[in-house]
This record gives sequence, C-alpha cells and structure tokens, in this order.
Amino acid sequence: MASNVVAFVGENENGILAELSRSLMEPLPGFGLRGHVIDLHDPDWPARFQPLAMQGLAFGWGSAGIGSGLKAGEDNLWDALRVPFVSVLADTPCQLPAHHRIAARHVANGYTIADWLDVQRRFIRSPQISATLPGAVPPNAERDTIPWQERPHRMVFVKTGEDPAPRRAGWQEWPAPLRALAEEAAEEAARRPTGEITVLVAEIAVARGLHLEERPEILLTVTRQVDLYIRARRSDAFARALLPLGATIIGRGWDHLPRDGARATLHPAIPAAELSSLYARTQFVVSTNPNFARGIHERPVNAFAARACAVSDENAFTRERFAALPTWFGLDWTAPDLADRIAAIFHDRTDHGPHTDAGLVLAGRDFAPERFLRGLIDLADLVRATQALPRLAA
Repeated sequence: MASNVVAFVGENENGILAELSRSLMEPLPGFGLRGHVIDLHDPDWPARFQPLAMQGLAFGWGSAGIGSGLKAGEDNLWDALRVPFVSVLADTPCQLPAHHRIAARHVANGYTIADWLDVQRRFIRSPQISATLPGAVPPNAERDTIPWQERPHRMVFVKTGEDPAPRRAGWQEWPAPLRALAEEAAEEAARRPTGEITVLVAEIAVARGLHLEERPEILLTVTRQVDLYIRARRSDAFARALLPLGATIIGRGWDHLPRDGARATLHPAIPAAELSSLYARTQFVVSTNPNFARGIHERPVNAFAARACAVSDENAFTRERFAALPTWFGLDWTAPDLADRIAAIFHDRTDHGPHTDAGLVLAGRDFAPERFLRGLIDLADLVRATQALPRLAA
C-alpha cells in the first residue's frame, strides 16, 4: 500500500509553511504513513519527488493550494498520477482565487476556515469536492521549561506590518465606481468587529447599483485591497498600542511607526522554526486575526500550547469558544480605548502561570495535528473512492 504523503510548499514568509507542514506531519507514522516536505522553489524538487512517486503516494497536499496545479505535460499532475491531492486553504479566496478552482478530478479543497468555503461556494463555484478541515497547532516541547512568572518576554507581537495609508491612497487611480466601492467598504469594515468582508463588499456594490457577481475577478480584486487595508489597519492599531510599553515587535514592515518616546523594541523577522521557543519564553503573545468570523489565527493557539496568554482581537469564534479561558484576552479592535486595555493587561502583575492548564488542554484537544491529519486522510480517501463513479453528462 502506498505510504508516502507529500506536502508542497513555495515562497512563504520566514519559512512558516515549510515548518508548519513538517511539524503537522510528525504524527503520520501512527497512521502508517510517512511525510515529506518538498519546496517548489528548489530547482531540484523533481529529483526528490520522483522516487517518492515511484515508491507510491498515498496523497499530496499543500497549504494555500501550493502544488495543486502542477502539470504532467498538458494534464494536471494528480490526474495523471491518479493520486488524490488536497489543497489546504486557510486564506481568503480573494488572495489566490485560482487556487480555489482547479480543473482536476483528483484535487479537492479542504478549508480550515468555514468562511472561506462559503465565499468560494458563492463567488467562485468550484466543481471540485470541497470540505472543511480541523485547524491544527503542533505541541510545544518547551512549554514547561520556564515558569510563566519567570519568562523574559512580557509581550511579543510577531507580525509583518504595513502602513495602511499608502495602500488606500493607491485607490485614487482606480475608476471612480470601484474607488467609491472600496472607500465605503473600508469605512464600514473598520467600524465592525473582525469578520468576513467579501459579502460586505458585494452588498455595498449592489447598493450602489454595481453588479459584479458575473465578474468575480473584479469583485475579488476590490475585496483583496480592502482586506489588506483592514488587516494592516488592525495590526497597526495593536502595534501602536504596544509602542509605549516594554513589548517586543518582531517582523518587517514597521518602519512607518513613530519611535519618539517608544519603549517597545522592534526586531527583524525570525525563522519560523524559532517561534515555538520564543512563545515558550513569553508571557503574553499578541495577535491579530485575518478578516474571518468562524476561525482563529494559529498564534493564539500556539500561545496556549506554550502555556502563554493570548491577546488578540475578538470574532464570533473566539467569543463562543474562548470566553471561559482565563489566559485569553479578547479585545474589540475598533474600541477607542484599545491602547488603554492593552496597557492594563501589560501592567497587571497577576501570575497567570497557574491558569495556563485550560488553554493547554484546549490546544491539545481541539487543535491536535492528529485531528487535522485524520481529516486530510478521509478527504483524500473520498477523492480516491469517487473516481470509480460514473461521470454525469453535462
């Protein structure tokens, strides 16, 4: 029986996808499978892939759909090999819409965020098998190395920054109807708690007498710009709140922040492989979510897995699932007192170490890599089984 599972990665910030793919596949031997990570930016990747394919592939997968569109001559590689491939999609469809619609019977879509499946079904309408997958975060081996109260980092924000103003200024070059749509959608999204915004953009377009449903590439392009702007504005609000505090901000893109009187220290991005150790030496991990309502970014769950506290913006998912966690500090990013609330958390000298068990249990129970892998295996098995079914006439 084929036992090789291949995860494809490509260009990604600080090697995060390669590190995440490797760590998530560590439990695969318990399923009788072996995991391999292949970087498509390595020019020698075919030489690594071919022996594995000859030995036998159980299935392939790739975050953000990386690897789903590989070709074997004129055919999709996975159709040519008759091997299932699962695109693991955790990003908004407006980012890489082509990765949500692959003309291949052996390629399925697996969404870790339910919002994105809804957007795909409404605006992209892929003929592929699509399903939701459990989110997952690997366990942190260093979580008990340093007691919470003795950890050297008080608050850490690991995030790529962006000044939102230049992005919005670039909309001035757009046709007037699209510029007005983006401006109104941005202002409305900035008044709302964190949630999915594609439907918001579509509704505002219709209210303005602009129907883009049959030209989803236009709608998704506008949404992508509004999405990036709101995410930049949200993370910028958190970073500015951290500046007066003795916090640590790690990542590129923060040159626009004022430094006069700042107590926070800014550092370049670090390799993804170092994040687990960093979180295990941190008391409060600060995070912001992408624009979705029914999921959570992996940073807060990584905080729980490291026995750290998590400070982040709220959405519908966190209000339902995390409200009772004593080490969860959910905030409304639109609140005028956001900076005051973050400062109050920073200066509160409560020892949260004894309270970290609940978050650790939640991370290990609800975000276990084994649950994610089980979902991947089941979806791949479904793709394989359905190839024997007759095709329906168009």
